[in-house]
Amino acid sequence: MRNAASALAVAALTMLVSACDLGLPAGRTPHREGNRLDMGDQPKLKPQRKDVFGARATGLMEPQPGTIAVGETPYGYAQNEADRAGAEVTNPLPASPEVIAHGKFIYENVCITCHGPKGAGDGPVTALFPKPPSLMTQKVRDWPDGQLFHRPMRGQGSMPSHARQIDTRDMWSVIHYIREMQKVEPVAPPPPTAAAAPVAAPAGQAPAAPAGAPGAAPTPTSGAAAQQGAKS
Repeated sequence: MRNAASALAVAALTMLVSACDLGLPAGRTPHREGNRLDMGDQPKLKPQRKDVFGARATGLMEPQPGTIAVGETPYGYAQNEADRAGAEVTNPLPASPEVIAHGKFIYENVCITCHGPKGAGDGPVTALFPKPPSLMTQKVRDWPDGQLFHRPMRGQGSMPSHARQIDTRDMWSVIHYIREMQKVEPVAPPPPTAAAAPVAAPAGQAPAAPAGAPGAAPTPTSGAAAQQGAKS
């Protein structure tokens, strides 16, 4: 009798263990591998999802203030410090064929859209946005490397800063490539200056028209010139 009871107990325990391995529900959803919890079904921090622990909007962790990523070189010049950057910052990369070729690759994938294939400021984006000045002008040629590097790092005019899109070493290689283009491309004329604004007229009077324009007052002439015109 005792052996029969023991055998019955063993059979019942075997059936119970077998039932646990048949995939009975465990947790929120059934599992395909029995009642063993999947590694994907556990509380953990996931990118682009809400932080279930801190109740933040995203699970992405921000770096601590003052931390610098490995291999990152912070750029410590403000947007209005181009002259100081030109005097203090130098290109750390050699002008080797490999560096110039890499600069050409970066230029043709990032800068060419606005500055054009030869740096003339005739990229395809200029059909919709203001045309940037040519990189081949004498003014840009006379800039130190540090000042030329400063412009894309901090932005200028309608060009935003590219510091978050382009690594500093990539940007320095672009500077070498621009210098190589300046060796073979002709010097571009300076950009046209804006026309002088008309002088404000006193209250109650119409503004004066530019000289030579229709309706403009005749230019005063000297007495000798007026007499010569009368004789003729």
